[in-house]
Amino acid sequence: MSKGRVLKYFSRTFRAEWSETNAIGEVHLSAYFKYVVETAWEWGAAIGLGIDESEELGLGWLVRATELTLHRPLRPNDVFELTIWLADWRRVHGTRYFELVMKESGELVAQGAQEVVSVDLKTMRPATVPARIIDNITIENPRLVEQQKFPKLTAPRETAFATLRTVNWQDLDSQEHVNNTHYIAFAEDAFTTAMATAGWTPERFKAEDLALRNQRVHVQYLSPAAWGETLNIYTYLTELTPSGGVWHVEIERRGDQKPIAQCVIEWGLVNRTGGERQELAESLFDVLKNKIAIAENPDS
Repeated sequence: MSKGRVLKYFSRTFRAEWSETNAIGEVHLSAYFKYVVETAWEWGAAIGLGIDESEELGLGWLVRATELTLHRPLRPNDVFELTIWLADWRRVHGTRYFELVMKESGELVAQGAQEVVSVDLKTMRPATVPARIIDNITIENPRLVEQQKFPKLTAPRETAFATLRTVNWQDLDSQEHVNNTHYIAFAEDAFTTAMATAGWTPERFKAEDLALRNQRVHVQYLSPAAWGETLNIYTYLTELTPSGGVWHVEIERRGDQKPIAQCVIEWGLVNRTGGERQELAESLFDVLKNKIAIAENPDS
């Protein structure tokens, strides 16, 4: 087994691909999650804790939560650098921060945090990581990224917009569970459908030269979902402002109603052509206020 190197901050360069682009010409939200995961695995390999080394140690890694704040969208052919580092590690649980900046200009694209747990591959119960490995990446005074507490949802279930989704083969990772990067795509599909049901389809947004742009996303992963399972997805609009709002999405297994994941997405309205921030048209504001229930959330 490789002893690994001492790498406190690990960086990797990416080029945004056309295949990662959504209908408004910006990189899909789920792609940012993919960039973080790929960088984390490369970092692990560099310090002697890659896929093969982890399997030799009998260790697996579960992401329990991801928080991402977007400062500007990525577009096809953008070249950027993603840097990741460990904020803290306490026996079986740690927080790692990450930051994306444009390669040439250094402009901040996004930053965030992930909560990670180490587990025994056989039992999937929490397991400790060798101290020598953690020592290689421990930073005495790590650079900090602002984090927010995950908000408690207080809205009754009947105020949600409900959809169903079946887990397909392409949703799975090597553990034969839904890949963590896919849940945010499930959430985006759900609130897009909710908007369309309220009369604001993607075609209408395009016709009015408008688009919804995600600004911050916070996902908690609660339990795995497997192939063929049907998921209940409940979408709530928990906040509404003159220029945006907050979606809260809950995903549960239909068979036993076990929570799978929950997601909070802050969004704003922008001009589709130029990307400038826009206030919601009165017709859009009214339909969101009246057609989609807005819940009070005093604990957020």
